[in-house]
Amino acid sequence: MDLEGRSAIVTGGAGLIGFETALQLAQAGATVVLNGRDAARCEAAAERLRREVPVALVVAIAADVSDYAMCLDLVARSEAAFGWVDFLIHCALSPNAGLSGPFETTDPALYAALMQQAICAPMYLARAVLPAMRRAGGGAIIAFPSDAGKVAAPNQTMVGATRAAVMMFMRSLALEASADGVRCNCIAPTYVDTPGLREAMQSGPHAQRMAKAVARAMLGLPTPKELAALALFLSSPAAKHITGQVISVNGGLSAA
Repeated sequence: MDLEGRSAIVTGGAGLIGFETALQLAQAGATVVLNGRDAARCEAAAERLRREVPVALVVAIAADVSDYAMCLDLVARSEAAFGWVDFLIHCALSPNAGLSGPFETTDPALYAALMQQAICAPMYLARAVLPAMRRAGGGAIIAFPSDAGKVAAPNQTMVGATRAAVMMFMRSLALEASADGVRCNCIAPTYVDTPGLREAMQSGPHAQRMAKAVARAMLGLPTPKELAALALFLSSPAAKHITGQVISVNGGLSAA
């Protein structure tokens, strides 16, 4: 994958998937803007990326992407840093805490914040970056919802609804944005093989349910590195005909 001369914004860049995605983009030659809400964590991730890819051009820009004004500023500063924006890869995690479980036990006071972070954030980012991609002559937008938006499950009512909203938004946007050479796709994992998941499967309120689900993934769970490789492919010219897709990566746990 040769992305020399391309520029990417990666939200959630200090997280496992976000950092690995930024790393692979930089290894392919792209310049990278690492975004996150915590400025110190962002800068630390950027410094680590520079150590791992010494030739990489990387900047850290802290911004809360659930705030539209901050999304506009993020894109403007990214253009100022590198001249244009080719890729937006939205890896920032949406909240699940307090929203899994029977619908009647979820706190309505949490709903608005969930919608702001899970649904509005990718919409704000897309709205902010589309003019920049038009100026660049095209680009790619990739979001990371989850299979909860494709496969109905008990105790996932709120989470599933928000992820489904992101999927339909991205699919519909793909049809509009294709006129400007912008492709829009989703990567939808279920569980991701991380130390946090392995710890949660050992203890906690959902440990037994999670362990049973993971056991059904006969091909194994994807790692952050593997998900990042798919994001790299979808960003690249090799995927120039792929848009409006929601690609599940779950090791065979489901096939919706």
